[in-house]
Amino acid sequence: MPWIPLPPADLPSLPNHLQLSQTFPDLLLYQDPYSQRLYAMHNRNPLNLAEALMDGVVVHLGEHPVLAIADAHFALATGDCLELPAMALPVVPTRRWQQQMEIYLPSH
Repeated sequence: MPWIPLPPADLPSLPNHLQLSQTFPDLLLYQDPYSQRLYAMHNRNPLNLAEALMDGVVVHLGEHPVLAIADAHFALATGDCLELPAMALPVVPTRRWQQQMEIYLPSH
């Protein structure tokens, strides 16, 4: 079953803040305060492969939240880097299903 429910403790408690998942410590979560959409990404910086995404800042370009790391911006919905098209942030699909937030992890 690749869709896995997130326990309430994993959901970001503060809007506009990045939070590590307690259940899946390699995942970083962000809930957009405007759309209430949950974003999940692997906590690996594609620029240097270090686990430094918590140092990034989420900003909005129009309606789209992006993660700003160093001199690069990554779209949270797709993982695409706006400055370096060859780079991508490894994102994890999320959904709301029967009042529960779920993430898609095919390896589980």
